[in-house]
Amino acid sequence: MKVKFTNFNKEFLSLEKKLIKSFRAVGKKGDYILGKELKIFENKVKKFLGVKYVLGVGNWTEGMIMVCKALNFDEKDEIITVSNSFIATCGAISFSGCKPVLADVDETMNMDINDLKKKITKNTKAIMPVHLSGIPAKIDEIKKICKKNKLIFIEDAAHAFGGKYKGKSLGTLGDIGIFSLHPRKNFHILGDGGIIVTNNRKLFEKLSLMRNHGLKERDEAIIWGTNSRLDNLQASFGNIMISHINKMNKNFLKIANYYSNNLKHLVQIPKYDSKVSSPTFHQYIIRTAKRDELKKFLKKKGIETAIHYPNPIHKQRAYKNNFGNIKLNNTEKYAKEILSLPINAYLTDKEVGYVVKNIKFFFSKN
Repeated sequence: MKVKFTNFNKEFLSLEKKLIKSFRAVGKKGDYILGKELKIFENKVKKFLGVKYVLGVGNWTEGMIMVCKALNFDEKDEIITVSNSFIATCGAISFSGCKPVLADVDETMNMDINDLKKKITKNTKAIMPVHLSGIPAKIDEIKKICKKNKLIFIEDAAHAFGGKYKGKSLGTLGDIGIFSLHPRKNFHILGDGGIIVTNNRKLFEKLSLMRNHGLKERDEAIIWGTNSRLDNLQASFGNIMISHINKMNKNFLKIANYYSNNLKHLVQIPKYDSKVSSPTFHQYIIRTAKRDELKKFLKKKGIETAIHYPNPIHKQRAYKNNFGNIKLNNTEKYAKEILSLPINAYLTDKEVGYVVKNIKFFFSKN
């Protein structure tokens, strides 16, 4: 049996008629940039998340760069985040001209609060936890730290659309939230895209200008901006996808629970507080000292897996060349143990059972 890590083909076929109909509708109108579908999409996201302002942008990275610029951060300003994330988390901060300062993670693989406190300096301007795999970071503690130190709270919610913390949507709990719409995400479009959300009107208005060259009108620019607009066609696809996201997230959670219930005595399963957190499980990440052997074994059995992320950001040349060498004990330890199992909304019970069966067999022999 072959078990795919993702299944874009199956998803497309299930939505093909709706997607093609939307493509034709946009094409017939010839309304491709900043059009009606984008406004509808932003309003749908606003309602879904329960937030005041939503902005569709080119992708997560450009969204974060614009946020740093809109907040007037410069080269002496520091943003504390984590290293066990995709390179964009720090890349956007650095590219915008700021300094990413990295805190270690705890056993939940989200930001370690004690280490976070140690990393705050007079130059710290913001804290940006990553809701890794759609599992909420320690929101309440981070909020308190931000309030005490007068810091901006930015949520890297790239993995977390539809996730909840104490009944409220991830991405809406800080000052600003940024989502990715990349095809690998639970909620996605058919290409690159991103969303910025906030309850701050002035920030929203500035970002609205910035995503479109700083233009107030077609020929009147009032600030410097860039070109980072979620195009109308992709927004129309987003309008289709958002009607399926709750069902898809339920499927992700069902698979995650099955993995956890069957593997908890064999590997370290994801940790979170189910009383307050409702994860999206964008990834399902286990930890084991036998990671490499298990990965090879599953590949032989036709099971695709991945590692998120094998090389922490602080070990990347881009980071070390700019900010030097640092030590993050847990991050480095976990990077050698983590393995992402197949999880997508189109996995069958048979396929998930096959994954579990083979992991159990592996550990019975090892």
